[in-house]
Amino acid sequence: MPRVLVIEKHDAARRLIENQLNGRLCVDSAESVRAALERHNREPFDIIIWDSVSAPSDCFSSANTVRKFLRKPAHMRAIVLSNVAEPEIISGRKLRCDWLQTPVDETELLAVIGTALRHDASTYKCASTGELFIPTEFEGILSFTLTMKGVIQQVLEAAKDDIPVLIIGETGTGKDLVATAIHKRSGRRGAPYLPVNMGAIASDLIASELFGHEKGAYTGASERRAGLFEQAEGGTIFLDEITTMDEKAQVALLRVLENKTIRRVRGERDIRVNVRVIAATNENIEEAVRQGRFREDLYYRLDVFRIQLPPLRERAAAVSLFADHFVAHFAKLYKKDIRSISRDCYHALRQHHWPGNVRELKNVIQRAVLLAQQPELTPDLLPSRILQSIGSVAPTDCEPSPIRQGMTLDEVEKEYIKLTLSLMNGNKAKTASSLGICRRALYSKLKRFGMR
Repeated sequence: MPRVLVIEKHDAARRLIENQLNGRLCVDSAESVRAALERHNREPFDIIIWDSVSAPSDCFSSANTVRKFLRKPAHMRAIVLSNVAEPEIISGRKLRCDWLQTPVDETELLAVIGTALRHDASTYKCASTGELFIPTEFEGILSFTLTMKGVIQQVLEAAKDDIPVLIIGETGTGKDLVATAIHKRSGRRGAPYLPVNMGAIASDLIASELFGHEKGAYTGASERRAGLFEQAEGGTIFLDEITTMDEKAQVALLRVLENKTIRRVRGERDIRVNVRVIAATNENIEEAVRQGRFREDLYYRLDVFRIQLPPLRERAAAVSLFADHFVAHFAKLYKKDIRSISRDCYHALRQHHWPGNVRELKNVIQRAVLLAQQPELTPDLLPSRILQSIGSVAPTDCEPSPIRQGMTLDEVEKEYIKLTLSLMNGNKAKTASSLGICRRALYSKLKRFGMR
């Protein structure tokens, strides 16, 4: 497990890391640079996070302090939280260091930590164990946040008892993965698991698909056919988009849950079935009940054990971690040498609303990896809708562009730098990256134009 040392006085950064990355990092802390250096020299850490505001160095300059930590091991990285501009020795990329100016956005800090852990993933090893850093994964479900760890705990609890489960979540949040995980961890794992998208079945065929039909039940029914419930005997059936079922099918499903019996279309006898039902919807099912579109008694039968999946926009800190995971996955799949994601690309990904949630993010990264020609993913590889998310945070009533005909090149350059700084909320590192220059060059230009 990677070892992280946090140097600070108030434990704010340490608490954030432990809350969000608990179980995947070994986090320790020190209140002074001297104490941290002594511990690091005895037993090196993988990452040093230094809050130079609350715990300033009383013996070295900022750059020299970072150098002291970076002497060993070779992969070790530093993250500095500071209220002053980044020193040129660091901005010139001479040190393995990320410099974040305070106040630091929690999402950005977590993203930088995730990037540092995956830096040069082909050779990265933990200093203490020599093991590769691997994201937390459970039956295909990635749990980068406490919320998702709670979901996994619910999956394990649901798997213990043979009761109906109702999964609520927006499109792309992974309802199918949760249903599959419950089945795989249950006592029915050796029996069939049948996922059914109710929204994809015509309403006049639902009864036949679920419960089967007798020969001659309708035109074209040339032989008796067992339905999905009979096919899933002893196992689990997953009914996705459950609220799209019509009234007749809802009544039949209620009968299954209450009596454990089905009757084929045009059949004359009841057939006992032993099938666990897991249902899911991306709708507000309570509203569907209030509107009379979904039976209240069926709702209560299904809602015995509810699992609510959070949308990706509520897990902003996880966006960068998901992106890193998918980059590694698709780079390996397509045999491409892609090692990292640029900061501007991270910024664009975190600004997007993600209406399609994790599925949408996965598809975006897959496309970017396929298009990439360099070892780093950059914003130009993202769909236009993602890039538009960056502009959407800017004021809509902004003034016309200050760049106009007749200006000198120096005047144009100054105004363009001012505009980029504004779009990047004053973050000089992101501004330099967007302009395609190193941070030392940006500081030089800011000084020349009197903008420091």
